[in-house]
Amino acid sequence: MMERKLTILYGSQSGTAQDLAEQIWRESKMYFFRGNVLPMDEYDVSELIGERFVVCVCSTYGQGEEPDNMKRFWKFLLRKSLPTDSLQQVHFAVLGLGDSRYPKFNYVAKKLHKRLLQLGGSALLPVGLCDDQHDLGYGAVFLPWIDQLWEELTHIVPLPVGTLKLPESPREFRWQVDIVKEDGGNPDSIDLYAEVKMPNGFQTVVVENRRTTAVDHFQDVRMITFEKKAVPWCSGDVLYVRPHNSKDSLDQLFEIFHEHEFNLNRKTCVQVKAIDTEMPVPSILQQPLPLVAIAEQYWDLTAIPRARAFAVLAKNCTNELEREKLIEFSRYEGQEELFAYANRPRRTILEVLLDFPHATKCLTLEALFELFQPIKPRAFSIASAAESGKLQILVAVIEYKTKLSVPRRGLCSHWLKHLQPGNVINAWVRKSTFQLPADNKTPLVMIGPGTGLAPFRGILQERELSETPTSAPLVLFFGCRSSTADFHCEEDLKRMEQSGMLQLFCAFSRDQPEKVYVQHLIKKEGVLLKKLLIENAGYVLVSGSSKNMPQAVKEALIEAIGDAQHIEKMIHANRYQEETWA
Repeated sequence: MMERKLTILYGSQSGTAQDLAEQIWRESKMYFFRGNVLPMDEYDVSELIGERFVVCVCSTYGQGEEPDNMKRFWKFLLRKSLPTDSLQQVHFAVLGLGDSRYPKFNYVAKKLHKRLLQLGGSALLPVGLCDDQHDLGYGAVFLPWIDQLWEELTHIVPLPVGTLKLPESPREFRWQVDIVKEDGGNPDSIDLYAEVKMPNGFQTVVVENRRTTAVDHFQDVRMITFEKKAVPWCSGDVLYVRPHNSKDSLDQLFEIFHEHEFNLNRKTCVQVKAIDTEMPVPSILQQPLPLVAIAEQYWDLTAIPRARAFAVLAKNCTNELEREKLIEFSRYEGQEELFAYANRPRRTILEVLLDFPHATKCLTLEALFELFQPIKPRAFSIASAAESGKLQILVAVIEYKTKLSVPRRGLCSHWLKHLQPGNVINAWVRKSTFQLPADNKTPLVMIGPGTGLAPFRGILQERELSETPTSAPLVLFFGCRSSTADFHCEEDLKRMEQSGMLQLFCAFSRDQPEKVYVQHLIKKEGVLLKKLLIENAGYVLVSGSSKNMPQAVKEALIEAIGDAQHIEKMIHANRYQEETWA
């Protein structure tokens, strides 16, 4: 009988692919599979030849790049010396996480699936293409895909005669969590991630945190300056930071603990322990820690809960009405209802706990580590050139209203807003998703409304401070509401324009009766854009909100140059690039 071993590997940039890989691992226990779940780069890829069943979950980053923790794995698979029958014993399945707004949607998953086939592997099922743009999120593809996975696997390796699939996973929880009497130390002095070494990682100090928008403007935008460190960066590169929860969120969490008579307070010291080798404890949680440090730095208290959280809440719930609703939200058939309840109004996990008091009362420490997602790092385009001696980011502080009474607030932007000069943070730099032309004489057409300006300010500043100034045409289409309220980096841009190095087009949408956006200005510049993009083989770089702007800009460029096919050729040649965010 074929061994019931299933190896689950993930390539994850922000943590979502890891979450889904762990869910597959958890469900595999219902079918009596054993096996590890690991980042691809922590797996000994030479052992792949001896595997029978492998599931790979991977996201696509930027312009079709693989995540940092699968680069070595992918490089090994690309070796030309590998025989085409290397993986003839391997049955595999690939699940991709992507965003259909990008031309290279799920590119990494597609190329991994193709390469595994080239090496002789047998696909258990077609590559799963999860789309962040779907109303129901990744679950719209993931949930039916995983059901199909179990169907295929049980067809190849049926359960032993007389053995039935378990109704729920025997590994509902990843780890064992105990309250210990040890002193976890002063919570204010604990940095969970102090010993975590990231590529190009460093500690830096806040030098200035300045509001760039008018005080009476509806949105607070910040130019935050950090001390320049030895870590190098190039124009357009990205700074990653990992935020902390706010005092208000922490107060709300511990009030919930108090209200439900949990024997837990801020100073309660807990020890997280591995149950087996399949699911090791992250290094940051391996020592005894006060609960407040975990709540502030590890658990995302503002996250919108996924289906998994509702299954955890339903587990020991004694109230029939609550349990019934929670089970509905946790199943594929209830995903539309879950979207209406949680995703559309952006309801946080803490608000869900308040809505389901009977279920909350039954939670255990182990359940809390399943319920709360880890805080994911956030990325910001660096808005300055290394030559300036300053490391700067331009941050829009997120705050908006839904049907819920309390305004929604962005976890990271509000954390950044409240940083004070002298505060120390951990950060790391990653290469830009923008791939700039090697020849500095190639024209650049940059389109960056709002904080989409950030990477272009860095690119322009680098050119301005260069010892060999570029003669290339540099064009920027910038947009904001008002020339007096939110014209970010106005002084810099006007100086560059006056010096002749930059052609600047500004769309101030509310400064006249009719709204004017960057796409309206683009349509008027057909002569200029034909010359730069068609005659001189220039590049187009688009940065900013992913909602409507990128498509509107693309349509405007097609109208301006009168050649849709040329724009498509630019996209395929990587001369038309987008860096957008929700």
